[in-house]
Amino acid sequence: MPLSLLLLPLLAASFLRLPPPAGAACAPKRCGNLTIAYPFWLEEPGQPPCGSPSFQLRCKGTQALLSRSVFGLYQVVRVFTENSSFIAVDNNLPLDDGCLGRWFNISLGLGLSPFVISKQNRELLVLYNCTERQRSTPPGFLRMPCANESFIHHGGEYGAHHDYPGNLPTACRLSVVPVLGFPGIDVYVGSMKRGFLLEWTVPSDNCPRCVASGGQCRYRNDGTGFSCNCSGAVYPDECGELRKLTDSATINFPIQMGFFLWISKEIAGILLKNAGASDGFSEQNKCPRS
Repeated sequence: MPLSLLLLPLLAASFLRLPPPAGAACAPKRCGNLTIAYPFWLEEPGQPPCGSPSFQLRCKGTQALLSRSVFGLYQVVRVFTENSSFIAVDNNLPLDDGCLGRWFNISLGLGLSPFVISKQNRELLVLYNCTERQRSTPPGFLRMPCANESFIHHGGEYGAHHDYPGNLPTACRLSVVPVLGFPGIDVYVGSMKRGFLLEWTVPSDNCPRCVASGGQCRYRNDGTGFSCNCSGAVYPDECGELRKLTDSATINFPIQMGFFLWISKEIAGILLKNAGASDGFSEQNKCPRS
């Protein structure tokens, strides 16, 4: 048999090979002590997004960091999927010595994300960058051991500073830091290291429904546009539906089928040609009838 005939099926198979299912890429991953699973997902080079951009994490050493947070330095420490909340540590804060030249309110760093600061947090009130030297420490505050004029107050429930009983110095800037609690009256750095609780609204997609049907959640390259990947086939909501979505495999299918038909035609032509040649050879070598 000619070598070209043997190579044609292999060539056809190479063109018709379907891309591997993307399910494994979106399986739970580990980063340090944290297992990253839906709705959070780990960004990886060359891999499509596995969830909403707000839940995108990057692994730096042993820290799972929210990619879309202030300077990407909000560390996710523990996730409570059952009540849609997680503990985060803001690594922008002065976690070493407690002295920072410029503080800011963490709520501003959350931007348009679906996360809200839980009311279960307590709050640290920080007065800093006072333009006038404070002759006396403001009532309820402690003077911080920093070069600039700064003071700290262990407050109540997060948000209670709006009802602070007393006048805050107008010559100082105010920053509010949510914390889980206070290990000691003057150990505010430890409070910040323990982190704070964030809550999220339930993501508006059908990922749990997809997973329950045996599929893997999938998103477009911008992290939006939910679909369900079921052993290489893509469905809008869950596995087993009659209507499939168009993906890379189905987009290329007409091209692949056209190439397959062309290959089949070429193979059939070669087989017929060889068959004809074989018949002619046998006719020439038959013994003449008497």
